[in-house]
Amino acid sequence: MAAHTTRPALAKQAARKPARYTTARGTPSVTLIGFGNWGTALAFALFGAGIPIKEIVVRSISKTATAQRRKISRSLGAKFTTLDRAALDADVLWICTPDANIAQTAVKVAAKLESANKRRTARQVVFHSSGAFASGELMALKAVGAGIASVHPLMSFPGITHGEALDSRVNPALADFPLAGVPFALQGETQACRVARRLVKMLHGAAFTLQERDKVLYHAFGAFTSPLLLALLTAAAEAGAAAGLHKNEVRSLMEPIVAKTISNFFKSGPERSFSGPLARGDAGTVARHLLALHEHPALEAIYRQLSLYAVDTLPVDRRPTLRQMLRQPARNAASPQRSGASTA
Repeated sequence: MAAHTTRPALAKQAARKPARYTTARGTPSVTLIGFGNWGTALAFALFGAGIPIKEIVVRSISKTATAQRRKISRSLGAKFTTLDRAALDADVLWICTPDANIAQTAVKVAAKLESANKRRTARQVVFHSSGAFASGELMALKAVGAGIASVHPLMSFPGITHGEALDSRVNPALADFPLAGVPFALQGETQACRVARRLVKMLHGAAFTLQERDKVLYHAFGAFTSPLLLALLTAAAEAGAAAGLHKNEVRSLMEPIVAKTISNFFKSGPERSFSGPLARGDAGTVARHLLALHEHPALEAIYRQLSLYAVDTLPVDRRPTLRQMLRQPARNAASPQRSGASTA
């Protein structure tokens, strides 16, 4: 993760009179800088929303990826180019690089805009899409007169090949409005956020505002909702395999209960959705779980920590007994008498 960039040129920005934004009238044009999973999804979404893409800018052009990427760019009406050759004359420059590259990319883009010596009658806007970093990663661009904001989609974008992106049968998610309903966290300058909010609306997304101080915790929240949730499901599948279930059937066996649990959570809330031995205060069953998991230390650790969190935050019977037992070593936790049913 890159640190904020501080340059003497930043002092000059205070003397500049802010220009109006190009995006005040008409549909804004966009240049994408970075073309990974998120950049690809965003490109198709912009195209589906009728937002013109002037350029798709990458760091370098490899022989293996060039043909497919050029084909995608042509299908979207965009020029495929590298940063050193890019015009960077769109109303909005949207940086879609990994977090660690944002500040460095911003410095390079700012230098190119400055060297072009073009004084636009309207102010360009530059976004990055990091959930953890604030708009300050773009300070080098603010120093040359651009409006800056972070615009983060609260959504998972798993890896796809550019070949799949070209085939809607393989990747139907990249149809019109693939970002419909996706929440976007906005943070940055007021006018830049205004432009971002307008684009998000055109993408059929849902924009909300964050304070800079809350960005990192917000991103941790996002980690719980997708990658760590996936890690938990992977642990559950591993426990199923340890129980003798065939690895090819574990996910299909998990799907009904996982889907129902998630549906209940969103419909009824956590308290009314919570069930199982912890909710019943069935310390005997929990103790036997711990003994069975003792041969699988990573799974045991996950089970203990999640159970302790549940005991502290969700409605459970025999809370003190369960808390004490979960904090003991596994082989000392088998003393509670059998109680309650053994269903989930």
